[in-house]
Amino acid sequence: MPNLSYLIATKRQDTQIKSYAILCGVLLLAFGIFFYTKWQEYSTINTFVDKNKAYISALKEQGSNEKALFDSKKDAINQLKAEIETNLTEVFPISDSYTELTRKFDTFEQKLVNKDSIFEISNIEYQNVAKRDNYSILPLRMSIRSSKDNFEKFLHYIETSGSLSDRVRLMDVSSVRLNFEKSNDLSGKKEEIINFSVQINAYFQ
Repeated sequence: MPNLSYLIATKRQDTQIKSYAILCGVLLLAFGIFFYTKWQEYSTINTFVDKNKAYISALKEQGSNEKALFDSKKDAINQLKAEIETNLTEVFPISDSYTELTRKFDTFEQKLVNKDSIFEISNIEYQNVAKRDNYSILPLRMSIRSSKDNFEKFLHYIETSGSLSDRVRLMDVSSVRLNFEKSNDLSGKKEEIINFSVQINAYFQ
């Protein structure tokens, strides 16, 4: 019969082996969990990197396409820019440009005047320039003899000035004085004639 010391030693050895096996199992499980977690992190990061690469590639392609589109429209854009600058120079000139303004009034007068409807500019008096912080004003007074219809067209011309598409110098009416008379046209029909003196402000830079 084995002695007691041998049995105790054997049992202790078995216990140690079991404990070691359990510890190894725990370590293997912990390592497995750690490895799985790190692998998940790596997989997530790798997926994120791949998505970023795809996104960056898409952005580069979009940028390349937009640049190609811009280059194809560049000439048209430059032409439009030059046209806007030219129109702006006419609408809001860098100087009083009263000679050009007089020419514009002459052109407008020629468009309105005809045998059935009168429009005559008899006088244009330019006054002293008034300077402001960001712009200047060229005041002027005009004496005009006109039919009622052409008088309304003239007021509309001033009211809609400043449009880049129409290229009409920016102006406004500060005062109007009216006198009315009757006149017979060629058909014998009486036409109302307006003699008016109008004070206008023409703007420039």
